Amino acid sequence: SYRWDQVTVFLRRHISSGIGLIVCLDCPFLPQFLTILGSAKLNRPEVWHMTLLEHIIGLYDQSVWNLRNWVRSAELDRRPASAFEPNFVRLHEVARHLIHSNETLDVAVDTMKSIRRMIEATQRNENEPAHVSGRSRLNEFCEEMKRIKRRSESLGERLKNEINLAFNLVAQRDSQIMVQLSGISRRDNSNMRSVAMVGLIYLPATFVTGLFGMNFFQFCGNPGDETWKVSDKVYLYWAVTVPLTLATILVW
Repeated sequence: SYRWDQVTVFLRRHISSGIGLIVCLDCPFLPQFLTILGSAKLNRPEVWHMTLLEHIIGLYDQSVWNLRNWVRSAELDRRPASAFEPNFVRLHEVARHLIHSNETLDVAVDTMKSIRRMIEATQRNENEPAHVSGRSRLNEFCEEMKRIKRRSESLGERLKNEINLAFNLVAQRDSQIMVQLSGISRRDNSNMRSVAMVGLIYLPATFVTGLFGMNFFQFCGNPGDETWKVSDKVYLYWAVTVPLTLATILVW
């Protein structure tokens, strides 16, 4: 199971009066955010951004760690090729989430860079320790977001490697099965050749025995004085056998 948090924040501050407006929509950490803002020095607008970014970075970090657990679970599920049944649907589902993670992290990094440029432009001549410290902290947040993005990209590469391994293991197992079936087929062919050889050995004798055992051929006379007689209707055998054999071959 999973859920997507789409945090929408609108910040506006009137420079002359120092009055600020913050609008948060779908913010899962709104109570903590309001508590921190209640005790912060809101006269500096970068405090709003840094407070918000600190919580958002925590959400991104936790999200990537959750994806890491899914990827690690897939890596630990490896088994010998003969018993490996990968869940490709689940693997591609995790890959889809990683694609979305990289996309949102790209946007987050670009947004943080824009915020940094805006603060640096508005505080170009501000050298107070508080402002310098704020800008330094903002740079740390930007670098932290980049590290989270690189970790998400690394998870994508690890999952891609795992999917390729699963395909290769399944292909290897199927190849081994085909080799086994080929060996069985060769043994069957050898047995069939043996049967055919036995048939070839006995077929001529069987044919001769059947031919001379017909009533078209007879021995007549007393013992020791037999004579061999062939019926004048022997042609009927050939007249029926030859057409029937040709018809059988044609039908086959």
